Amino acid sequence: MMRKYGRDMFESFRIKRAVAFGSLFLILVGCSSYTPYRYSFSLLGPQSETLHNDVVGQAMSFEDGDVEFRFVPSPENIHVTIMNKTEHEINIVRNSAEYIDCSGKSRRIHIGYDYVEESKDFTMNSAYVAPVKIPPGSEMTGYVWINIWPDFCIGSDRTSVTDAQINYLMEPLFPRYSFEGSVEELRSSTFNLILPIDFGGHIRNYTFTFKIDDVI
Repeated sequence: MMRKYGRDMFESFRIKRAVAFGSLFLILVGCSSYTPYRYSFSLLGPQSETLHNDVVGQAMSFEDGDVEFRFVPSPENIHVTIMNKTEHEINIVRNSAEYIDCSGKSRRIHIGYDYVEESKDFTMNSAYVAPVKIPPGSEMTGYVWINIWPDFCIGSDRTSVTDAQINYLMEPLFPRYSFEGSVEELRSSTFNLILPIDFGGHIRNYTFTFKIDDVI
């Protein structure tokens, strides 16, 4: 009887494992059927002697006497590096930073390393985010995402929405796959990123204009 029970348990486990592998295969096949869009971007302005309009995947940069910016745009976010060239601490005023999409609509943004944590911090701090401090001669590296959380509520207990749900709800800058939207109208369009920098009480708004050269 024990031997038969053991065989039944093994057979049940084998069937469940086969079903699990089958389901995973179907998910992977379903995901692989969507070919991702490929974007190419350029940085139109502001102009400087060190401005580089390179192909997608390579940094685009701008610098003046006080600060240097390097960008790598993607459909999901913008990788950004900011270098403090001054002898004093500077701050990125994240609460006033914004993204102007291709239709001209202003959107609040997150700037940081982790989208989930940035979303939680934004909600837990009553829609306020602290400035990012950059010491003299140092740089900050992170990502820019669209901040959709003024329209959603994570909850004061930080558990009403899970990390996986927050990731799932994340809105990319542009469609990544065909099921996320058409890209026909995006070709040759422009968008802007406004990054306010506080130089010891004097705030300078750096406005960067990017162009979507092509989408295939």
